[in-house]
Amino acid sequence: MDQPNGCYRPTWIEIDHDAIAQNYDLLRKRLHPKTKLLVPIKANAYGHGAFEVARALEAKGVAFFGVSSIDEAVALRQKGIRSPLLILNAILKEEIPAVFEHDLTQTVCSEEFALRLNQEAIRRKKRIPVHLKIDTGMGRLGVWYEEALAFARFVRGCEHLFMEGLYTHLADADGSDPKATRAQMRRFKELIQVLREEELLPPFVHLANSAAVLHFPESHFNLVRPGLAIYGIHPFYEKRGRLTPTLKPALTLKTRIVYLKGTPKGRKIGYGGTYTTKKETVIATLPIGYADGYNRLLSNQGKVLLRGQRIPITGRICMDQCMVDGGAFPDLKIGEEVVLIGRQGSEEIKVEEIATVCKTIPYEILCGLSNRVPRIYLNSPDPLTPSAFPLNVVEKVDR
Repeated sequence: MDQPNGCYRPTWIEIDHDAIAQNYDLLRKRLHPKTKLLVPIKANAYGHGAFEVARALEAKGVAFFGVSSIDEAVALRQKGIRSPLLILNAILKEEIPAVFEHDLTQTVCSEEFALRLNQEAIRRKKRIPVHLKIDTGMGRLGVWYEEALAFARFVRGCEHLFMEGLYTHLADADGSDPKATRAQMRRFKELIQVLREEELLPPFVHLANSAAVLHFPESHFNLVRPGLAIYGIHPFYEKRGRLTPTLKPALTLKTRIVYLKGTPKGRKIGYGGTYTTKKETVIATLPIGYADGYNRLLSNQGKVLLRGQRIPITGRICMDQCMVDGGAFPDLKIGEEVVLIGRQGSEEIKVEEIATVCKTIPYEILCGLSNRVPRIYLNSPDPLTPSAFPLNVVEKVDR
C-alpha cells in the first residue's frame, strides 16, 4: 500500500492550508481595516510546520511573524521567508550578531540589553527595529509598567535602535473572569497615552492574543497576535455558547493498523497489564506512541476513529505503538486508516477533547507532536518567490 507521506512509516499529519486561510479571513473581518496581524509561528507553528504556514500566510499579507528564538528565525530566513520576524523571547548577548545578520526584529526588555544591542548596531553602522516588552501583569518578560516611561526614554536615546513596537502579554484573556484582563488593558492604555504625550509612542502597539481578538475588541490597537485561532482552535473551547466564529481545525493526525490479533476474554493488554479484555475481541496495534507526541495519559482513556466510529485505546500507550479494541469490526484488515485527531466520516476527535482528557491545554498537545511524524500539506500555495529584503510594514498609530 502506497503511503501518502512518501515515507515508510504509516503515521502522518495532514495540514490543510485552506483551513488556515479561512481562519485568517474570519479573524481579519473582526479587525479594523488598518489593524495588522502578527501570527506566532513559534514551536514549529504549534506543530503545523513553521515554514509552510509562513509561506501560506505571507501570501495573505501578514505583517509580522512571531518566533521564539534566533534558531527558529534563521531556519525561516534560509528557506526564503522575508517578512519581518519578531523574536518574542529574550536572548543572550552572544546571540546579538545574528539579529543583524538575518534582518530580525528583537524584543527588548532591559536597559542593559538595549545598550548592548545599540553598541553592536553602532559597530555595524546599522539601525535596527526593536519592540519594547512591558509587563502589565503577566510576571514574565518585560519591564514593569510603572518603569515603562523611563525605559522608553532610555531606548529612544539609543540612536541606532528604532522603536518600532510596544507590547504586553495578557495572562488570563481566556479565563472566566475578565477583571485581570481589563486591568492589564487599562494599564497599557494609560502607558500609551503617556508615551504619546511625550512623543515616544512607537508605530506599532500590540497586546491581543486569540482570546482578546475574539472577545475584547477594545484590545486590538493597530496590531494583533492571534496564534491558536489561526490554526482552528477556539480559545474558549471549554465555554459553550462563546464559540463564534466557527474556526476550522487545520491539523489531522492519522495512522494505519499494522497488526491484528484475535484475543480471548480475560487477556491483559500492554505494559503493566492495565487493561483486561472483557470478551473475545480483536486487538489492533497502531504504529504511534508517546515519542510521536501521542500523550501517554490517553492510555485506557482516549478514543480513535476507525471506519467512522469511535473505538477505545486499550492498555498503556508505548513509545512507538498503542493498541485499540477493534472487536466491533470482525473483518478488519491490516493497513486500514485510523484517525487520532480530526474527522473521519461524521465523527470528529478534536484536539480540545484530547487536551481535556490529559488535563492540559490544546497548545501542549499540538506543540508536542513530534517532528518524526511527517507533515503533508493540502491545498498548498504556489512555490515561494522570496523578495530581496524584509517587507516594510511601518505605519503611524492612528487609533
